Amino acid sequence: MINLIRLEMLKLFSRGLAYIGFVAIFLIVLVIQVGMYVEGQKLLDFLIQSLSEVFLLLGKLINVYTVTYIILNSLWIHIPVLVAIVAGDMVSGEAGRGTFRLLLTRPVSRTKLLVAKFITAQVYATMLVLLLMAMSLGLGRLFFEPGDMIVLMNTINIFEQSDVMWRFIASFGYGIVSMWVIAALAFLFSVRATNSLGPVISAMSVLILFTIISNFSVGVFEPVKPFLFTSYLNGWQLFFDDPVDYGLIYKALGVLIAHISVFYLVSVLIFTRKDITS
Repeated sequence: MINLIRLEMLKLFSRGLAYIGFVAIFLIVLVIQVGMYVEGQKLLDFLIQSLSEVFLLLGKLINVYTVTYIILNSLWIHIPVLVAIVAGDMVSGEAGRGTFRLLLTRPVSRTKLLVAKFITAQVYATMLVLLLMAMSLGLGRLFFEPGDMIVLMNTINIFEQSDVMWRFIASFGYGIVSMWVIAALAFLFSVRATNSLGPVISAMSVLILFTIISNFSVGVFEPVKPFLFTSYLNGWQLFFDDPVDYGLIYKALGVLIAHISVFYLVSVLIFTRKDITS
């Protein structure tokens, strides 16, 4: 199995498609960091102008942690697209290139082949999130100093510098799991498709539809929301509550992992019964 995964990783990174996500994250994060370095203080002054009338805010509020939090909020809509592009090509790409029959002539079961491809897609999603973390917290140190962090959500939370890093590590870890769901969803559509474009469009269509339902305050949708993975994709923000509600986090992770399991099992069921003609 390890050899199969290694071969799938080599195949993945032998194509330019795999590097689109890395280049996109690098450029977008760099642009945001440069923009925040040049105009960040003006933006922050606008956002907290009402607070300044009540509180005395001292120190550099535009620091590496504040900018990283902004990047997480602004980029989390783009990463699913990058994940879906690769995960949606894992199986359908073989069909499009006409290499499936050749693959299945090897003494490897369909299930093992699919598992190797599924794990490869999840590893790729993990690498994208880790790059986002490295770019945000690592490269960000070239532009910004560390410091205390202010978070404006339902409440105003201010965290000391010593209380911030573990929250980001946990948030990015949660983000990895949430991107695994997107990869599993795109992978499921990839198993059914014969071209790479269809799974990406299908996965993003489901993501957009579920996101709309999750954020619509309409009574008819309320019973459905707790069962939609999109209701929990932004659960990383829970690590910036004070105190942290670990009960909600465990529930959210449970729902996300359940979706990953279902998408994977359905993928295996479809693939093992699929008539390979290419």
